[in-house]
Amino acid sequence: MAEPESKIALAASLDRARAGLGRSADALRHDLDVKAHLKRSFELNKVAYVGGATIFGLILSKLPARRKKVYVERKSNARVKDVEKAGIWLVLLQLLFKTFSPMLTSLVSKQVTEYVKSRAQAGRH
Repeated sequence: MAEPESKIALAASLDRARAGLGRSADALRHDLDVKAHLKRSFELNKVAYVGGATIFGLILSKLPARRKKVYVERKSNARVKDVEKAGIWLVLLQLLFKTFSPMLTSLVSKQVTEYVKSRAQAGRH
């Protein structure tokens, strides 16, 4: 009868080990729940978190902006001069267009009106 008692004791020991393992797994799951830890820590220390975030933001805002340097090699001065000439011509053309656009609009509208009238009279005959 020693054998059945040892089986019962062994089964009870296994049950206790399983229960302990389950508790250990739950404790591990609880310890690894970072979201819950952060939430609890924030609730307990709101002033410290908000103050730290404010100071961190202030420090970041006072840092100088990073400036990226761009190096451009000039292959020839002829291209630069051509671009400068094109820019000057563009400015002059814009000035001329702004100056003469009312006159051009009037001229075009008269031409279109005469064309429409001539087509209308040609259609009647």
